[in-house]
Amino acid sequence: MAILLNKQKWLDPGRRYWWTKEILRRFAAEDINEYHKFLWSNHILYTSTYEVGLRFGPENMKESRRIFFHVLNEYLIKLGKSPEKDIFSVLEVGCSLGYQLRHMETEMFLAATCLEGIDIDEYAIEKGSEFLKGIKSRVVLKVGCMQDLENIIRNKTYDIVICTGVLMYLDEPAASKVVGSILTHANILAAMSCPALPGVNSVDLKQSIVRESDSAYIHNILSLVNDNSGEVIFSAHETTSDRSGFNIVFAKNKPRNGTENLNSYNHLN
Repeated sequence: MAILLNKQKWLDPGRRYWWTKEILRRFAAEDINEYHKFLWSNHILYTSTYEVGLRFGPENMKESRRIFFHVLNEYLIKLGKSPEKDIFSVLEVGCSLGYQLRHMETEMFLAATCLEGIDIDEYAIEKGSEFLKGIKSRVVLKVGCMQDLENIIRNKTYDIVICTGVLMYLDEPAASKVVGSILTHANILAAMSCPALPGVNSVDLKQSIVRESDSAYIHNILSLVNDNSGEVIFSAHETTSDRSGFNIVFAKNKPRNGTENLNSYNHLN
């Protein structure tokens, strides 16, 4: 019913949105992970705002993402890595249309020959891929669920793995598993962000909590990294001009037997 309702474009968008939420209310209460997966898989409710014309371009970049990428750029420089010259491979988990990968391609990682993304939203992957191909971008997108990340990328590794505003759609156990996979496949670092409650630094949370407005989770990413034997190398609590808070965490796998991860990668098939 929810899918059918969202195909009725003659209905007022606000009314369509409200009825969809009401139809799915019990579903959300019974299985929050499957609820969010259903929304993204069918491009409905909040996911319907992810359209090429609304997301690509610097004028459409969210303030929180501008802050995130600025912090990432500065941190790489502190590591002695030139973002323009020393980053050759990037994977984005939860890439949607690929607009953030396009930003990284043109504004940050100019030498990158591998810019890949996975997302469960088949509509976004199709539309984003069409647009990116049309502008001769190197970005490659693939449909896939982040909970199946290990089976999708297998033994491939990347200089940087990005995951912003996506872990919030999984409960704590599922999000922790994804973080573990991200750490395993990041050679230099895993760069993640997650929203925080107003005036609350998520690193103080003892356990993940649900945000009432959209049933998304507020996670303590530092805790998720530690649960997977990872090493947090940077964390910050940031606030946008509208006072929305979010946490940025950069992490990596702890070296095993005194050795670092190999700096290698392969392309998605």
